[in-house]
Amino acid sequence: MPFIIGGHIPHYAHLAGRKPVPLNHVDVAPTTLGLCGIDTPDGMEGTDYSGHRIRDREVRDAPDSAYLQLVIPTRHGDSTDRPWRGIVTRDGWKYAVLEGQPWLMYNLNEDPYEQANLAHNTRFGAERRRLQDRLAAWIADTGDSFPLPGL
Repeated sequence: MPFIIGGHIPHYAHLAGRKPVPLNHVDVAPTTLGLCGIDTPDGMEGTDYSGHRIRDREVRDAPDSAYLQLVIPTRHGDSTDRPWRGIVTRDGWKYAVLEGQPWLMYNLNEDPYEQANLAHNTRFGAERRRLQDRLAAWIADTGDSFPLPGL
């Protein structure tokens, strides 16, 4: 693989020892093609992050966040049995909601192990609004119809 996924900040990729970037599954193919020196075909979704490794520069038009989702519940004992949507932002926030209900919100810069869920802490209401607005944009941009919670 052209990147390492995981570590203590899930949904981020560490590319060539550089700062983690939000990575969506649709970024795997363009990045792999870029590492092979092949242009991304027109119409292929995703971001080519190969520039981090080959050209040692920031990726142009890199997304500000990664869109996360569980569309169909897995229905196994160790999983959430409800659909959810979320984002992880480049500035270090993770926000996820269940249908019509806030669920998780973490400041990954200050809490990389996700110990303090801030989703229901009124001190972070403005940040939650910002994250929900960005999540709503992802939902609209992808043609999703997921019902977000009211704030």
